[in-house]
Amino acid sequence: MRNVRVTLASIGCVLLLIAGTDAANSITFVVGTWQITLTDLGVLPGGTASRALAINNTGRIVGLATDSTFALQRPFWDASTGAVTGVAENFDPASTAVPEQINDTGQMVGTEVIREGTIYRGVFWNPQGQAFGLPPMPGIDPLYGPVHVAGHGINNAGQMVGSSKESAPNFFTHAVLWQNKDTPAQDLGFLGTGAFTNYSEAYGINDFTHIVGNSAVGTLTRGFLWRAGQMIDLGALSGQVVSEAAAVNDSGLIVGKSNLYPVTWRYDVATAGSTPLIQQLPIPAGFSSAQPVAVNDAGDVAGHAGSPSIDSHAILWRNRQAIDLGVWPGGHYSVAKSINNFGQIVGTGTVAGDNLDHALMWTVAPTSGAPVNQTPSASLAATSATSIRVFRSLSVRAGFTDPDNGPWNYTLEWGDGTVTAGNVATAGAIPEVTSHAYTRVGTFSARLAVTDSRGATGRSKALTVRVR
Repeated sequence: MRNVRVTLASIGCVLLLIAGTDAANSITFVVGTWQITLTDLGVLPGGTASRALAINNTGRIVGLATDSTFALQRPFWDASTGAVTGVAENFDPASTAVPEQINDTGQMVGTEVIREGTIYRGVFWNPQGQAFGLPPMPGIDPLYGPVHVAGHGINNAGQMVGSSKESAPNFFTHAVLWQNKDTPAQDLGFLGTGAFTNYSEAYGINDFTHIVGNSAVGTLTRGFLWRAGQMIDLGALSGQVVSEAAAVNDSGLIVGKSNLYPVTWRYDVATAGSTPLIQQLPIPAGFSSAQPVAVNDAGDVAGHAGSPSIDSHAILWRNRQAIDLGVWPGGHYSVAKSINNFGQIVGTGTVAGDNLDHALMWTVAPTSGAPVNQTPSASLAATSATSIRVFRSLSVRAGFTDPDNGPWNYTLEWGDGTVTAGNVATAGAIPEVTSHAYTRVGTFSARLAVTDSRGATGRSKALTVRVR
């Protein structure tokens, strides 16, 4: 299907610089052993409200904000300065396209709800902020299909996930994958048959094309992991029956919830048959439920917690500890929506008694009394001769020490373009790494890297291998 792009004449240049934007204001406070800096990203000139929705690893933030005509725009903020650097296009003038995720190249994906529950479009934005409609699954009614598509997640390769609804007679919603904005949606299937309707929807995708989302199974909703054409039921906590998955990182950590409880699932990204293992995250004191929505590659999890008697607060789970990120003084609530690999968190909250939303950003650092994360100490030693004939194997002993912040991911680059990767739950020897066969002549440098859950990486000394 031909892709359609709509340009709003009122925006003109997509990356329109907005002069006179209110300057960002910051406050710093301490919670336990953590120092939290909370920044109000402000509003557009003449506008009254804003929301931050996603942040990438280059510090580009995207969200929504009203302008002086009360129209909703999609501004970009610079996380370093808090300044607005431009706006992205709308898609359909009848409604507002809402970005949900942004990758490191500046590509974005989201959804425009034109009529609640009945007409909605998946939208892709290129790094310049131009908007394109995402195509439905092949074979769907050409009038019905394009207006029953939703976009939710994008990885650094530009692959996107979301949902596409089939037309009559079933009208089932399918989790789908787009390789790019011009390819039809690939149907990812269902976990099983739903009692009322068959349903699945994808929300997150990592750089290995591992996808997470939710699917109906009988009368239940269960989170799933899709990889290499297989949809895996993530299960639920013991004593619970439902689960939902929201995001996945490149280290094999999935975040979501089981009933009212925040959870993570851990799996091995390098092993196709790895079974994801569920573990509950703590609910912060004073709250009755919590919802993780985002995770970075260091294992930091962002989301929010709520209670019948307390407005929601943004929450960061670091080292599996729940940190209440609080609200702006004078405001009453906050939620976190996205986190990047530098630990910058963005979301929304009120900053005054007028109940108007402002885009917010948090950064969290240990105070002087907090324990300092130690870098893993990796070692790689040969247990056989390092001068071998071609097609013979080098035997090695790989391991590391680290007193804190597991689990750990490891990567062993053998020097010939081959990489062995995985994760371990305990420090010490890595039993999965024992040998490697070299298939060409040359001199190669092998090195082991080990990364802890806080993102600290330790590297071994290089091991020189001569193959003759």
